[in-house]
Amino acid sequence: MMRELDPMLDVFIFETQQLLEALEDTLLQSEKAKSMTDEHINEIFRVMHTIKGSSAMMSLDNLTKLSHALEDMFDKIREGKTRKDADAVEGVTELVLEAGDKFKLEVEKLSSGADSDGDFTELSDRIHKYTDVIMGAAPPPESGSSGAAASTSASTASASTSEATADSSGEDVDFVDDGTPLYKIKIIFESGCQMENLRAFTVSNTLTEFCQKMEHIPEDLEDSTVSEDIIAHGFTLFIQSAESLDSLQKTVDGIMYVDSAVITPLQPDNEELPPSMRAKPVIDENEASDKPVDEKPVTEAVIKQNYISVNVNKLDKLMNLMGEIVTTESMVTKNPEVANLHIDSFERSSQELRKLISELQDIVLSVRMLPVSNSFQKMHRIVRDVSKKVGKEVELVLIGEETEVDKNIIDTLSDPLMHLIRNAVDHGIEKPDVRIKNGKPAMGKLTLEARSAGGDVVILISDDGGGLDRNAILRKAADKGLTSKPESEYTDKEAYHMIFAPGFSTNEEVTEFSGRGVGMDVVRRNIDKVGGTISLESTPGEGMTVQIRIPLTLAIIDGMKLRVGNLVFIVPMLSIQESFKPEEGDVFLDPDGSEMIMIRGDCYPVLRLYRIFGIASDYENLDDGILIMITTDTTTFCLFVDELIGEQQAVIKPLPEYIQKHNLGLHGIGGCAVLGDGSISLIIDINSLVPD
Repeated sequence: MMRELDPMLDVFIFETQQLLEALEDTLLQSEKAKSMTDEHINEIFRVMHTIKGSSAMMSLDNLTKLSHALEDMFDKIREGKTRKDADAVEGVTELVLEAGDKFKLEVEKLSSGADSDGDFTELSDRIHKYTDVIMGAAPPPESGSSGAAASTSASTASASTSEATADSSGEDVDFVDDGTPLYKIKIIFESGCQMENLRAFTVSNTLTEFCQKMEHIPEDLEDSTVSEDIIAHGFTLFIQSAESLDSLQKTVDGIMYVDSAVITPLQPDNEELPPSMRAKPVIDENEASDKPVDEKPVTEAVIKQNYISVNVNKLDKLMNLMGEIVTTESMVTKNPEVANLHIDSFERSSQELRKLISELQDIVLSVRMLPVSNSFQKMHRIVRDVSKKVGKEVELVLIGEETEVDKNIIDTLSDPLMHLIRNAVDHGIEKPDVRIKNGKPAMGKLTLEARSAGGDVVILISDDGGGLDRNAILRKAADKGLTSKPESEYTDKEAYHMIFAPGFSTNEEVTEFSGRGVGMDVVRRNIDKVGGTISLESTPGEGMTVQIRIPLTLAIIDGMKLRVGNLVFIVPMLSIQESFKPEEGDVFLDPDGSEMIMIRGDCYPVLRLYRIFGIASDYENLDDGILIMITTDTTTFCLFVDELIGEQQAVIKPLPEYIQKHNLGLHGIGGCAVLGDGSISLIIDINSLVPD
């Protein structure tokens, strides 16, 4: 059993993951532009500086040393001591991405309760050596060997670190009032952020490089017990810095979990200053006395962070409770014993309760909703790595990153997306010489798009590659015994759909990314798990588009209860277009013997629910029952049932494992729900109701 994580370690893991994602995004932007802007360099330096400080506080020496090596590299890049040409950017990017992968691996170990035991000595040495390379290749500001410059820079960095340590402790460095401004900084951290001593250490560590002298209260930040003092009184720093007040304010405001930061300029003789920072000024006292004393803050910028981190397990429990509340409300308000009493006060109270529960439900659902941007952004790295290894040039275009979906669905969606993107780059988009020969740009285009569609989210993965080869697919399917009729009788959709069969692959050469016959069937199973559907379209020579359609949430749906015989089913309301009583003569048979109905000039197939599930029905004549027009992502049809009962909010429960395992004839069923009288209703999965 996985051991429970220490709260401090839990926060460290979360924040490091966020920082590594920001790091990767910045690196890919700079590599795409073939240059590193000052903003990119400063962002990467900040990330490595923060990870170094956090790792040191957690006593993770291996991560501290690796992040320190990267910090040294970007310190030199930031100071203009290295080359910044495209080759240097590529080399730096490769090293930092490799280091980022190492960090991720160690964070995963920590998440699983294991120890971080990776040895990064060899990688750290390569980082230091490459730093010397890009320093030696740059035009030196004065004569001297590149090795000496590197040695001097390394010594300077080491000395700077030692000096910062001495400064922050208030020892070894004498205070000299040479006219450099003095500031008091009062930090209040966000309520409930935890590990306040680590937050304070991050602030002091970040400001160290801007300060000649620093003192802070509390003094000992390695003692976790000081967190209570920081919560009660805040974290106070006294610094001597040549940086402008606006620059300091911007730096502090950019640190995570800072709720407010007030910076106040102080005079050298101010009694608030620690004794070690109240030395006699070296400037003329008469001149100093002429200056107005103003201890009021020049600026008091307060940044309010309206976000807090919440353990997803708590959200899962909250969602489960919300589902139980919805079920219990239905049991109370639709209890057969009170349903026929028609008590006005009870009905009014029930309506008010239902309204409040509905609002609460919307809020709970919205809390779990996250934009797909995080999953989408990760695909940049996948495209970059795969395209380099297979010798292709591919541009990834993201559309609709702000589209939101339930967190559990995002987690399930990550692996299918990764495989589809890899497959498109490796197997779909042609190599540059082939594309040019076919009249296409050398660089392929891959588009990842998300958009809302009613109660679903539609995700499209499109490429402008060679598309699918229908004949090759059918030949491979025939070899594997998957065909049941002549090739000429298969539609394009039926042929393309065969790539989802287990073990199917048309790639003759096994590569790192495709050709082993695994992948697309796994993609489909993962999509099925969250009640979604996957389909594809392809035009030979022009490309392919894969469409994934998934529900916004897995928890609660608005449905319509309907009855067939003694069984009650629920159909999602968003899928229902209309319901009507058919008249005799409206329904006819097509050449295949299937029932069809003409509605406003269009023909639609008629499906009898009792035949699909093999159950007894009260009515067999269409004019005795009722037809419901239902629209799926691919077709529209009319469903014949005995009776419509009414609307019902349904809490989706998974089918029992033994039923799922044995697949007991429940094709077209997406789950079940508990009704107000305690009985069970099956939820119809309209997208899989019609066999492929």
